[in-house]
Amino acid sequence: MKDKLISYDEIKKIHPIFRGKYGNNLFKLMMKISGLNHVNEIYDKSKHLTGPAFCKDVLDKLEIQRILRNEEVLDKYKEKPFITVSNHAYGHIDGIAAIEVVGSRVKDYKMMVNFVLGMIDTMSENFIVVNPFKSDKKRDVTLNGIKECIDHIRQGHPLGFFPAGAISDFTRKGFKITIADRKWQPSVVKLIKKAKVPVIPIHFSGGNSPRFYALRLLGWQVRTLGLCHELKNKKGKKLVITFGDPIMPEEMAKYRDIEKLGEFLKSKTYALGDVK
Repeated sequence: MKDKLISYDEIKKIHPIFRGKYGNNLFKLMMKISGLNHVNEIYDKSKHLTGPAFCKDVLDKLEIQRILRNEEVLDKYKEKPFITVSNHAYGHIDGIAAIEVVGSRVKDYKMMVNFVLGMIDTMSENFIVVNPFKSDKKRDVTLNGIKECIDHIRQGHPLGFFPAGAISDFTRKGFKITIADRKWQPSVVKLIKKAKVPVIPIHFSGGNSPRFYALRLLGWQVRTLGLCHELKNKKGKKLVITFGDPIMPEEMAKYRDIEKLGEFLKSKTYALGDVK
């Protein structure tokens, strides 16, 4: 495992400002302001573990209470391929919790994730990492990693997606403003349909702080760093994880329009948030 999750050498590769005369001092200042020091501390305490065990240890140390609903649906698929789809409420603990809960119950579960979670080498056995996301939120998620996803399913293994390809944000629904996923990305939905395996929706309750959503005004790079503080302020919080009943390939085949299928899967997932 890495000595530090985020090191000076890694940051130096990102921007030339950290390679100059005052680079080391700037790095230390950035680590403190951004909250990356806290992320390194969390990693250090659990890096002796990997996979679902690492995830459980991290969430336990953060004292995040996981309340599971209908998780027994996974018992029917311990030796069968399936796909999970989830709302991307947090950008960190949702992916960590998904791997803890699903990965500890079924073998070879992997999730398609972006580079933020992909930096955690202790979870690499459960990751298929895509390229860094772009600043243009209207772009589709990168297609890199799609082939690996297809191969994983064809080999009979389970796979997880956050089909939005981005963290939940302000969304207008009629006259109401709410926090929700953007449109689920057609490239992912198309892959899900072509896989022809059962889809299990997973809903994560809650979300990030108002401060995090406000950071969108400063650009996606700044808001990405804000995820570090969001991880810290989740300490002691409650996370309800609700599993839905499987959506079978025959039902998805009825949708010829990929966008409408995406809306259907998304609505099935968010409906789980209303289950008491």
